[in-house]
Amino acid sequence: MNINRNLLVVLGTACAYGLLFELNRVLFSSFAFSSSVDWIFLPSGLRLAFILVFVQWGAVGVAIASALLTYFFQTDESIVNALLTGAISGLGPLLARQVCIDLLKLDAHLRDLNTATLIKTAAVFALFSSLLHQVWYTWIGQTSRFIDATIAMATGDFLGTVIVLYAAKFVLTNILPSVAIDAEEADLN
Repeated sequence: MNINRNLLVVLGTACAYGLLFELNRVLFSSFAFSSSVDWIFLPSGLRLAFILVFVQWGAVGVAIASALLTYFFQTDESIVNALLTGAISGLGPLLARQVCIDLLKLDAHLRDLNTATLIKTAAVFALFSSLLHQVWYTWIGQTSRFIDATIAMATGDFLGTVIVLYAAKFVLTNILPSVAIDAEEADLN
């Protein structure tokens, strides 16, 4: 039973991440700093949410999706680049989660979350993700502007995360409660 749940989490996170990646590409491709670096990157919000909620299984789903997206949409089509980029996409947020638990005292079970904690967590996540990605991209010669690309990627990851978190909050507080009330009224009639 647990294997089925974990497989569902991995597949679900991979699919959702891939879909939001494509939506982000359509909406914000004109805002790209460079290849693989966006000034607004919405999938980063899903990356953070999936890893906060599903921990290692969310990281596996993100890594698989990122590896596939890198392999099929990057120009070099290198399997090594795809696998390592995918690993960084899953591992970076997982490391950031642990840093937030240890240093920011983020509750591992996500109790007592507030806006300040989420913003700090998003900032740590954006920093880890951008640094790890840009070290790799510099190593393979994909970028020669390490500092500029790191700043741009961290900004895009942070903005994307904040947009996704606030969109989720809006849906949860404004749309889903009315759906729940409508369902309760239907049961009463």
